[in-house]
Amino acid sequence: MGLTQQHLPCVGLWKEEIVTEKLQEENVVLYAEVKKYRNENEALQKQKLYLQSKCREAGAAILDQEVQIAGLKKEIDRLSEENSNLRVMFKDDTE
Repeated sequence: MGLTQQHLPCVGLWKEEIVTEKLQEENVVLYAEVKKYRNENEALQKQKLYLQSKCREAGAAILDQEVQIAGLKKEIDRLSEENSNLRVMFKDDTE
């Protein structure tokens, strides 16, 4: 049984429907991928903001520690000078 001219439009429509269905399926798959990447991107953006805030906190803590270290060095120098003076005073007293 061969196809006649009357059957050809139906075959064309059938092929068009198949192509349309395949495109719709591909669109669904692509949309799912886009959604997945958007979710990943959102998670990464949140992680970036979190890490930035933690880096700022760490930077502030480092600056605070540098100030404390400078203060402690001054205190050590002062105590060392005082110790040296006391040693000289006691050395003079023992002579």
